[in-house]
Amino acid sequence: MKFFLLIITSLQIAVSSCNSGNQQHDMTAAQYIATLSADKYPEYDLVPKLDKSDIGELLKHAGNNRLINHYPIPAISAVRYGPQQVGMIILYTVESIRTQRPQGVSSYPYVQDTAAPSRKVPLEELVPLYNAWWQRNKDKSAAELKDISPLAGTTLRW
Repeated sequence: MKFFLLIITSLQIAVSSCNSGNQQHDMTAAQYIATLSADKYPEYDLVPKLDKSDIGELLKHAGNNRLINHYPIPAISAVRYGPQQVGMIILYTVESIRTQRPQGVSSYPYVQDTAAPSRKVPLEELVPLYNAWWQRNKDKSAAELKDISPLAGTTLRW
């Protein structure tokens, strides 16, 4: 019984120390983009506190295909996914803002095609979908945007 309690206590300490690194920073969209682009985003931190008013600025940089290793780690994931494109992380951030999930929109920082799970969805396919969605919906409220997905009508999912 003591051994069991020791294991449980050790696991609780390990989990709490891993979770203590997850922070959500206050930064502007421009600071966030610059930090991502410089590959300097703090390890194990969440998507920063951004909102609907930042989406237009973020989308201006969504086509950035530079690979980075330091980006927001989805809070529901303990896995590192290797290098990701700046633009993909920006779209992940836009989607987190749209769905009002500051901990991250999914456990994967990339889009998957449910019709072809092994296919890597290119950034070039996603950016036009997000730009068209924003042009159609930028005057809507954050609550309305939550129900209007840029990926609606496709087999793509975060």
